[in-house]
Amino acid sequence: MKGLQALFKIRETYIGIVITTAFQVIFFSIWMTAYDGVNDRTGNLKIGLISEDTGMGQQVVNEIKGKLPFTIENYTSLNKAEQALNQRDVHMIIHIPSDFTSQLKAGKEAEIIYSINQANASIAKNMMDGVAKQVTEEINHKIYPIQQGKTIEAFSQKFSQLPMEQNTAQQINEAVATTIMSVKDHTIGSTIIKTNNVEEFAANFVPLMVIISSFVGAMVMIMQHQQAAQIVQDKVSKWQLFLARQLINIGVAFALPLLTIGLMHLFNISSQVNFLTVYLFQALMFWAFLCLAQAFIIIFGNLGMIFNICALSIQLVTSGALVPQAMLSDFYNKLATLLPATYGADGYFTIIFGGSTDNLMSNCSSLGIIIAVTLAISATVTALRKTKVKSESEHISPATVQ
Repeated sequence: MKGLQALFKIRETYIGIVITTAFQVIFFSIWMTAYDGVNDRTGNLKIGLISEDTGMGQQVVNEIKGKLPFTIENYTSLNKAEQALNQRDVHMIIHIPSDFTSQLKAGKEAEIIYSINQANASIAKNMMDGVAKQVTEEINHKIYPIQQGKTIEAFSQKFSQLPMEQNTAQQINEAVATTIMSVKDHTIGSTIIKTNNVEEFAANFVPLMVIISSFVGAMVMIMQHQQAAQIVQDKVSKWQLFLARQLINIGVAFALPLLTIGLMHLFNISSQVNFLTVYLFQALMFWAFLCLAQAFIIIFGNLGMIFNICALSIQLVTSGALVPQAMLSDFYNKLATLLPATYGADGYFTIIFGGSTDNLMSNCSSLGIIIAVTLAISATVTALRKTKVKSESEHISPATVQ
């Protein structure tokens, strides 16, 4: 009991209990509100549609537009559509080739080509894969009766020209029509092209894993440095301490990528970009995490840990590594643009799966802006904070009191 009483006399004991409770409350509150109604927002996902066929292909286009509960983007150029897919502006392309009608008229299997970008959240990839199969089935059900009717019509016209008795001809005509209508077949096939595909299953979790490990590491490091700073704050000026902390942050941020890249190689996670690109991107991302976590701690002190827990949960939800940002509410979508994990996850999708390097450059620029803003906030708070003045008793040496 004495040990228990001793622990409960220390403030840190209560802080530990509060933080544990806060983890539960914060994670439940943020995740449940962020993912509430996600299925109702599937219409925000975008599908690119391009038809090079002016015949029955146009009927297919109209059918797709009327059936699919997604945002449809029409393209006149396949190159532009593929570029949008590579930049993750659309999640899938539905392409109807120019020979679609001619293949059907020739009695051959026509084809619809689906291209799905694998550099996306798993839920979006699986959803698009299911949509591709569903669209093909529905188009088959729609087109095949039309073909049956045209075949019967063409047969009737030719058959009516033959020199036969009307009654016999009508009976044969009806028998052939019944036979044609009874034939059920798939006249339209599908080809699903998975762009930026990576065979390793574990690669799908790299963006999320890197975000979690990097930000949690940043949180813990900043908290420990805050405690160290409180111990030495009477010995050095606030600006010397602030500068020293930034130098440590930069040093760790640019050393850690070597470990990250090494671990990726150790577990056979290949990269679609060169070593230097991965190194610089990881360094910028971790530096941004450090600066964000540091800003909360400098502003609120030890209480800033609660804000960092909130930041962790929000970033996991809004990064796009688990659920596409398009399926989140407007509030969380706007919040995502202010947080480094959004650009970290998007960048790692490009690093692991491939895609447009323009996206990677844009992500680096956004991370740089976050670093600059959070550093400016931390510096401003440091400037406004008064330097602790030592009391007279602290200046009195032991030799004086005798």
